[in-house]
Amino acid sequence: MTVALSAAVAAAGGVAAVVLVAAPPSPSAKSSPKGYVIGQFNMAGGTTEHGAKGNPVPDDLAEDVADRRPAVLTLQETCRDWDERLEDRLKGYGVVFAPVDNLARNPGSPARCHHPTDFGNTLVFREDLGFERDTAESHLLGSTSGDEYREMVCVRSEERKLVACSAHLTPGEDEYAASREKEAAEAVRVLAGRYEGYKAVLGGDINDLPLSGVLDRFYHRGYGHGARGAFKEAAGPCGDAVKPRQPRDSLPRDRYTHCRSGEPTHSKGKIDYLFVSPSVRVEWSGVSHSEQSDHKQVWARVVF
Repeated sequence: MTVALSAAVAAAGGVAAVVLVAAPPSPSAKSSPKGYVIGQFNMAGGTTEHGAKGNPVPDDLAEDVADRRPAVLTLQETCRDWDERLEDRLKGYGVVFAPVDNLARNPGSPARCHHPTDFGNTLVFREDLGFERDTAESHLLGSTSGDEYREMVCVRSEERKLVACSAHLTPGEDEYAASREKEAAEAVRVLAGRYEGYKAVLGGDINDLPLSGVLDRFYHRGYGHGARGAFKEAAGPCGDAVKPRQPRDSLPRDRYTHCRSGEPTHSKGKIDYLFVSPSVRVEWSGVSHSEQSDHKQVWARVVF
């Protein structure tokens, strides 16, 4: 069954444009037998268009998981009943559901999906990799504006010294951007402190563009453009490379792909991300469309 969590923690933000590039390599690219698929997806349970659809939403995702067999899948805008159905359908997987509370209206009351059930964030993980439910922790990110108190939920594999986290930051500008800035800063602080010594997988709907100040806090400084974080992007256009930009053979020599860019994951642009520790090797990545959400699914294959 799903595990409901409460929490404590905070984060940060910024603004910038994104350079869009061609699609990342497909899963047919050369892969190591030691590699594992990881994924990120906002299920849109809080939207009027998708939040009231019912079982087709988790059923479609269960098929994707059965097909790709990811080591871990980070989810946002999830619903308690959807997670219960996912767990029922996914043998060999654990599901941790972390509900969130309202902030804008009736602060502290449970946030709800667009059908009568609790709303929150989720981690789906393979049980054979040592992830254990009782290691799950939910960290509040110190939100000051927005609809909910934003959070990051994490689960650990002590056997492999891995931690996987799902985060959802506040959308919008002005005071919302300031809240997102604090949320990002707190997420980074928690990962550096509470999970020091672990290889990390961080997936999330960050609600900002790759070259923004918010993403500066996540991208490893090797990416340039003001980056001051500690993570490699697993689903970026430069693959395993950590550099400000990369030449592309199909373009003139004066044209470059910015490594902090990529395919849009939402109508607002690229706002969904998969980050990993620098020592994790990225083999391929890509995005896929879902009929059940206004966000695309983000996938990558990595070697821990």
